[in-house]
Amino acid sequence: MRRSIALALICGLLPQAALAATASWSQTTVGGILNVGNQIMSGRPLTPSVAVPPQATVTRISWRISLLNPPPPGLEIKLCTQARCVKIDALAGQRALPENMRPGDTWRFIYSVNQRGQLRPPLNVVSQQLTVNYRLTSS
Repeated sequence: MRRSIALALICGLLPQAALAATASWSQTTVGGILNVGNQIMSGRPLTPSVAVPPQATVTRISWRISLLNPPPPGLEIKLCTQARCVKIDALAGQRALPENMRPGDTWRFIYSVNQRGQLRPPLNVVSQQLTVNYRLTSS
């Protein structure tokens, strides 16, 4: 009797646990070069290599950006999708994101340097890596 009750409880919990699963995608691209301050450089697009269901939600991102030289004073980096942008405060890290950023979207790092004139040395983004962790929920 106890076994059948325990089994019924376990079976009752399994469908709820199966409702949500996690997945991720990661991509690395080369960056670009910004020679002049107060201009914007858009990095190459970062996209998932497989289709992500539209109901998936981002749980966390991590990133790593490599520069040829130390970052210039006034460097600002944003990570953007078509829906919105979020400011990135370091060349590497991880964070949670607003709900309206979808894991299946195209993502871009946007670079700018808040100073006038030529950048010496130029901002040279050697590589940019993004990992997007997301949750799949069944309806």
